[in-house]
Amino acid sequence: MAGVKKLLRWVEESSALDKAAGALAEVIPPALRRHRVTDLLRGRPLGHPAHPAVVLLPIGMFAASTVLDLLPGEGRAARALIGLGLASAPAAIATGLAEYTTLDERQRRTAFVHLAANAAATACYLTSFRLRGHGFGVVARAVSVVGLTAVGAGGLLGGHLSYAQGAGVGREPVEPEPAVEPL
Repeated sequence: MAGVKKLLRWVEESSALDKAAGALAEVIPPALRRHRVTDLLRGRPLGHPAHPAVVLLPIGMFAASTVLDLLPGEGRAARALIGLGLASAPAAIATGLAEYTTLDERQRRTAFVHLAANAAATACYLTSFRLRGHGFGVVARAVSVVGLTAVGAGGLLGGHLSYAQGAGVGREPVEPEPAVEPL
């Protein structure tokens, strides 16, 4: 466990990530940072970040597909779950990028590696999905296991970002919309 803590600390302190992490922040247009859509993606109406809730779909679908891969004859169901995970991944990416605009330098380093791990996982599951469609079941299942490993690494980094680094914590309370009085 000490090795994991050391690795997480190295990620958040690694200035070698600054160039790439900063470039990603610059790609997200400043005008979008104060836009209603971004407020929605950041979960402002909820009063907390939307990203942790939205990522449950692709994570759950990908993990469940890997469990089904352990059962004989469940390849079609596993492929369907991967398809659902891939279909829900853009929402997870969008909510994560909306949060990215709010992060400080140390948090951005962690978030950048978090994004890279999850991008690798998504690429693995996309590859597995395509391989399954062409009859390469054994290879597809192996690629899914690699993808699940990347999902785990991404989740570890996301948890560190939220719980240890406080990303998305301490937001201003969201005022409820005023009630409309009857005429």
